Amino acid sequence: MVSIKVARHAGFCFGVKKAIEIAEEVAQNNSDSTYVLGQLVHNEKVIKDLEGKGIIFVEDINEIPKNSITVLRAHGEPGTTYKILEEKSITKGKNLNDATCPLVTLVHNVAIKLKNNGYEVILYGKKNHPEAVGTSYHLKGKNTFIVEHEDDFHQAIDYIRKSNFAKIAIISQTTMSVLGYRKLIDNINSNFENKFAEIPLALKNLEIKYGFVDTICNPTKQRQSDIDELAQDCDLIIVVGGKNSSNSKELYAKAKEFGIDSYFIQSAEQLQREWLEGKEKIGVTAGASTPDYLINEVVERIRETTDS
Repeated sequence: MVSIKVARHAGFCFGVKKAIEIAEEVAQNNSDSTYVLGQLVHNEKVIKDLEGKGIIFVEDINEIPKNSITVLRAHGEPGTTYKILEEKSITKGKNLNDATCPLVTLVHNVAIKLKNNGYEVILYGKKNHPEAVGTSYHLKGKNTFIVEHEDDFHQAIDYIRKSNFAKIAIISQTTMSVLGYRKLIDNINSNFENKFAEIPLALKNLEIKYGFVDTICNPTKQRQSDIDELAQDCDLIIVVGGKNSSNSKELYAKAKEFGIDSYFIQSAEQLQREWLEGKEKIGVTAGASTPDYLINEVVERIRETTDS
């Protein structure tokens, strides 16, 4: 009989839960349309469910009418978004509801404090991800130096050497690979004369000239750690998550690194019988924006397929 093991921290994190609760409550108490700029969270099923509750999602801020009830997504926004909305008479305390995850706001605050204390700040993240865009705004806008992969450390070293900064700090997008961030720092330290030391998240010691701050959030760390456990016990791992979910993609990449058969799906319908053939222990995990019902549907589909 096939054994199915679901990761301990699979599914919604508190930031995603809070964002959805905010959007649902605003829409329920609003007789007019409720607008959300971009995807509230990176899961297509969640977005569809919210659309069914009268929420309108737009990719262009110009599509939001003046004076509209608006919710900002969990990933955070650059300050320019707030300014444009203010010009549309959409402001906090009136008709703007900010669902930015507190842990993303924490990264923004870290970036600002480092910058204000004379650091050139380098970001480890995905250039087009909304969180990275929002964090970049607080640094040098489009000119913020972003490292997307640990193997790109040579680019970071070249940037540092050419610019001759007095103080440098590296921070991370909250949903990046824990191991990847560690490798990036190790790669830089192995090929650069000045070693980067860890600056505690509280930022109490800002005398360090070359430092890095661990700004990957705990929910991301927990879900990536769960992959370690599944990999030790399973011969197949199924990752459930939205197509655009950074943390879900990192879970899939981490599973693949273990050399275990792994698949990244958005729903139970995408499961294929041949993936399951000959497997005795199947692990299931999900990104932080994946609802429980999608995880349960995948588990049930696995049971039905392997029992038949």
